Amino acid sequence: MVNFTKSTPYTVTFIFIMLVSFSSKAQINFDRNYIKNSLVNKMDFDYSEKSYLSNNSINADDTLFEWKVISLNQPSNWELQVCTDGECIADPPIDRTHPFILAVGEKEEFKIGWALFEVAGDGLVTVEVSSKTYPEYRDTVTLEIATLSSIKKINSVNIQVNPNPINDYMIVDFSNDSYKNIEMYDILGNKVFSKQAFSGESINTSEINKGVYILKIEGLSDFSKVIHKN
Repeated sequence: MVNFTKSTPYTVTFIFIMLVSFSSKAQINFDRNYIKNSLVNKMDFDYSEKSYLSNNSINADDTLFEWKVISLNQPSNWELQVCTDGECIADPPIDRTHPFILAVGEKEEFKIGWALFEVAGDGLVTVEVSSKTYPEYRDTVTLEIATLSSIKKINSVNIQVNPNPINDYMIVDFSNDSYKNIEMYDILGNKVFSKQAFSGESINTSEINKGVYILKIEGLSDFSKVIHKN
């Protein structure tokens, strides 16, 4: 039995090893803990940043984790989006946990951001991840953004979309009668609709699900329009 009544190099070494072993039980950490951008263009449909969570645990059983939003400040018109583990959650409630699995030595991508809907403002959100096996081990990532107050509306080209919200059809009027490719994307950036049409042509949208979309016109990279489907 080791006698710890005397401070010896062996005792100090032994205690140090024990402390390191204990503190390494569930070493999880984000590669970026605080991300800030005060130059966001509100006319962009959405804005997001990525941070990667690493599981550096020395315990093979430390693979079950959960994330949650622990604080949020945003304009009421914005929609928070957190994507990880192959799933995107829109407007996740504060303190609601979302479980996922991350093997020892692996990394998980967290994509965090907002759908802005052309609304200016400031956003601040913090996401926390903790180990379910060792809940005292956790880490956070915070995203803070602000839209440019002086930016001009870049989609001021002479294009109109009617009606908005759309129902079973929509009409897109261009500044000329050219033939253009019209595309619609959901809030996660997935293309859900594409059609070539003339200005003023009635476009069938009956098969598009209800929700919020962004409309873009091929050849006009600076044009985007938020539209709603009833």
